[in-house]
Amino acid sequence: MTRLLTIVASILTLPAGVSLAGSVYLLDFELRSLEEPVVHHLERYEGKPVLMMFFEPDCSWCYRQVRTINRLGEDCDEGFTALAVGVNGNRRALQKELRRLRPDFPAYQASPALIQAIGTVDATPLSLLGDANGDFVDWARGYLPTERLREFVQTSGDLHCDRR
Repeated sequence: MTRLLTIVASILTLPAGVSLAGSVYLLDFELRSLEEPVVHHLERYEGKPVLMMFFEPDCSWCYRQVRTINRLGEDCDEGFTALAVGVNGNRRALQKELRRLRPDFPAYQASPALIQAIGTVDATPLSLLGDANGDFVDWARGYLPTERLREFVQTSGDLHCDRR
């Protein structure tokens, strides 16, 4: 029973920084691409709601979450920007995991500045949602099935996705 309570408590615990709704600008970071040897400033994604999905090596739920985000991206017809952000592993391990995940969206390695802003990512997948300006709106920890993910992304503002 104690183990179950510990697991539930860790799932429900908000990462440090994420509780600061409205004060975290999600696009104010430079992250190194996991797909090419460049660093991008995330402000390039301003203009659409942003879904940042944090993943780590050997995360089976992250694989499922990426599949769901890929499908939702098709349903929403480019209505939001999804970004995969690797944590809790070195670059090589994150790139290996990325090849397994196969997201239809850009992937980056979390920077120390991003981790400092949102807090330690203890469990993945962790999704952060920003509005079209990049301002933090909401967060969710764990796998979100299609309908929950659709509802989650739509909380960012005027976004309507087809239901398939």
